[in-house]
Order: sequence, then structure tokens, then C-alpha cells
Amino acid sequence: MKLKALVIAAAFAVTGTAFAKVANPIDTTNGGEMLLNLFSQSGEATYQLDTGLQFGAFNLAAFAKLPDSTTPYTWSTTLDTATDAAFASFVAVAGSASDLGFSFFGGDNSGVTATSRAMTTTVRAGADVTTVKDGAISDGNVQIQNYVAAVNAKMPSGLATNGSTFFTKSEGVAHYFTGVDKSVLAGKFAIGNDGLVGTSLDVYSFVRSTTSLGGDATETKLGTFNVSQLNATQYSVSFSTPVTEVITPSVPEPTSMALALVGLAAFGVVAARRSAK
Repeated sequence: MKLKALVIAAAFAVTGTAFAKVANPIDTTNGGEMLLNLFSQSGEATYQLDTGLQFGAFNLAAFAKLPDSTTPYTWSTTLDTATDAAFASFVAVAGSASDLGFSFFGGDNSGVTATSRAMTTTVRAGADVTTVKDGAISDGNVQIQNYVAAVNAKMPSGLATNGSTFFTKSEGVAHYFTGVDKSVLAGKFAIGNDGLVGTSLDVYSFVRSTTSLGGDATETKLGTFNVSQLNATQYSVSFSTPVTEVITPSVPEPTSMALALVGLAAFGVVAARRSAK
């Protein structure tokens, strides 16, 4: 635990001026910001990245490219221990954990009517998104609000944008991805949204369809999200909407063309002889 305490102190000393308040789902009429999390139960640590992607703008860009496109909407970044002290601290504590997972989510809970409230989140592989109810969207956004508030409470104010943070279980239970089982994590949001690093998760938009808590939320798959380890100090993070497969017509080889012409000529000669008879 002394090692963890020293790592935490170092992270705050190096990156304190890089922290910023994460926009909350109730901050603006367009919702908050999309937040990336890396977490490990065994490592008892959580890393959060304020992606800078505003919820409304992210969804607008993704929906504009559906159902698929030859020029998809993409977003990517590289996490690097050399440039991100919070990430370096996380890797030092939990980087080798076999249960290292990730999630990506954001929401809008600022709508005047219940039907204008929405959340976008990674979804656990194989999960049944059609079972998500309207009430779960509001509940999920409240969980996001509480989570973001807990993260922001530990950040200095009035500083640069799009910072990153690192926390351990010993700092408190407000951080949902620290020291809790994944089955508990699943109950914190509308649907389980954790996946192991090295895998891809679907990203879905959920919008309340009615003012009734029991109504079926409207779900739309926006694309896929991936976090993979490049090496011991760098992780690749990426999102993409569906891509249209471009089929390029095959061009016959010159020898094939020559044989085809010879064959056509032979058929021509045979046809001419039959006509002469």
C-alpha cells in the first residue's frame, strides 16, 4: 500500500496542472462528455480519461454515418505513460492484471422532457439491448452524474481541459470501477458495459421513447470501441462507425484476356463455316 500511496502522490505532483472538470450529463442541453475508464478489480485501481468528446456532438457525428459509410466517423487516441502521468500510475499498479477492463460512456439528462434524455455506452458482448427500459436511461444518467461528480471532486478547479485521473480503492468507494465485482458494475448502468482490454465492444445509443419508466428505450448501434495494448507503455484506443465494404471488380490477367479472345475467334470461325454450309 505504501507503493500505491507514493504512486498517487507522484501522479498528482506531475499532472495536477492538467486536470479539468469533466462535463456532466446535466451541465448543458447537449449533455456531458464521453468518459473512458480503465479498471482492474485485482489491481484495485481506476484510470479515467476526459476524452473531450461532447455527448451531443459525438452522437450527431456517429448518426450521420449510419447505417454504414465508406468514410466512417472515427475517433482514436494513444495512452502513453511518457506523456500521461495518471496513466503511468495506473499501469504501474494494474497494467499487468489479467482482468484489466474498459468502458466508454456519456449521457444527457438535461432535457426538459423525459423523452429527450439519452445515454451512449459500450455494451457487453452478447447483451440483449432490447430489454433496456426508459427508466434505466434516467437511472444510468444519475449514476454517471454521481460518478463524474466524484471524479471532479478530486480535481483542482480552473485548470486545463481534458485531463486524466488515477484512483485506488483506498481512496473511497465513490468510483464504481474500483474494488467492485463486474456483476455489481452491470447494475450501475442501463446495461453491463465492461470489456477486457484487447477486445471490442459495441457502442449503443439509448434514448427514452416515452415518459413511462417501463417503456422500451430506443436503441441504436453506433459502432464499435476497442482498447488494445501496443506495448508495455502504450495503449491504443479507437471508435468507428460501421464501414461499407468496397468491392473492387477483378481485372483479368493479360494471358486470360488473350485466351478469351482466341476462344471467341475460334467460335467465330466455326459459326462462319456453319453459315457457309
